[in-house]
Amino acid sequence: MIWFNIKELERKIIENEFTDKEGFKYFLGYSILSVIAIYGSTSESFITFIELVLGVGITIWGSYSIFKANSNGDGQDFFKRYFALSWVIGFRLFIFTVLIAIPLGAIYNFVILASAQSIETETTALKKDFVTMILYSLLMLIYYFLLISSFRRVSIEKTN
Repeated sequence: MIWFNIKELERKIIENEFTDKEGFKYFLGYSILSVIAIYGSTSESFITFIELVLGVGITIWGSYSIFKANSNGDGQDFFKRYFALSWVIGFRLFIFTVLIAIPLGAIYNFVILASAQSIETETTALKKDFVTMILYSLLMLIYYFLLISSFRRVSIEKTN
């Protein structure tokens, strides 16, 4: 990876010496920094730290898996496929999450928070953070599993 010499990076790109494999390193670095930036700006609880570790771990695993799925197929157009497929999968997952989150949020607020008599205790906040961590990690896993499946279908179909 080139860290500072933009002219060298531009030269490699212009002369078609910059491969998808090299580009993937930058993509992975950017993805990891994005996850850290999101969690680094939230609370300093232990649950947030666990969520950060899970988020980075899932991002590394998922990104590597989609790149490998593409490479095991025809190995073409990784970034074009990534942005197109992740847009549609992300949008569909967002809509699904909103449709599920509204009734689940209402049930959660009624059952959990009502049982705490509407007093936000440290235990209630910890439970809330834990549930959020589990749900967000689950959504990330679903997103990457769907993306991996899509990459396998697209990469195989193009070679036939």
